[in-house]
Amino acid sequence: MQPKKLLETYIPLVNFIADIIGPHCEVLLHDVADVQNSVIAIRNGYMSGRQLGCPLTDFGLELLEKKAYLNQNAVVNYLSRTASGEKLRSSTYFIKDENNELIGMLCVNILLSPDSTVVKNLADKLMNALLVNNLPANSAVAEEEKVVESLQSSIENVVDSAIEKIIGQYDMPVERMSSDEKIAIVQNLNANGIFKIKGAITKVASTLQTSESTIYRYLSSK
Repeated sequence: MQPKKLLETYIPLVNFIADIIGPHCEVLLHDVADVQNSVIAIRNGYMSGRQLGCPLTDFGLELLEKKAYLNQNAVVNYLSRTASGEKLRSSTYFIKDENNELIGMLCVNILLSPDSTVVKNLADKLMNALLVNNLPANSAVAEEEKVVESLQSSIENVVDSAIEKIIGQYDMPVERMSSDEKIAIVQNLNANGIFKIKGAITKVASTLQTSESTIYRYLSSK
């Protein structure tokens, strides 16, 4: 079956999950063939402000770039955050073709609230039902509980979020960073797949207060 046709078979599941869990659960279907316009189905997008044609998230790009899907079927129960600052409990299921290559992601984001434990347990059962072979779901994406994904509705915000996450690991302003530190930042961003986004080079160069040619040089550094 062609990748697009296979992904289309998951659209009813998007609606099924959203109908069961309710309006405080956002469900999306991503086509990773076009990371800049990856959302091909969505329910309750009001939660993150996303709609059809929105890009893959920073964490989605990282999962794609690092080929996390080769050793697991899903990443479950991690924290995400909307642009307005609301936190959600999220899970991502990898949709793969017959060659075990990733073609899409099914994402479930549940708004954290006093009754979230009940709906989280229900979502867990739904995600586990998708794990039809022996590959496990990874339930620990970080050693400590922290936000690992920013749910953004625009390409520019996805890039900004990815840059902020990496630069935030350094306890100093950009203007005081050494060349080696900037090289490390650029290479980390590259390892997380951010340069799959058109225009990311320009944005990173501006943020690091350097030129685009310098960013390309940093990318080729060992």
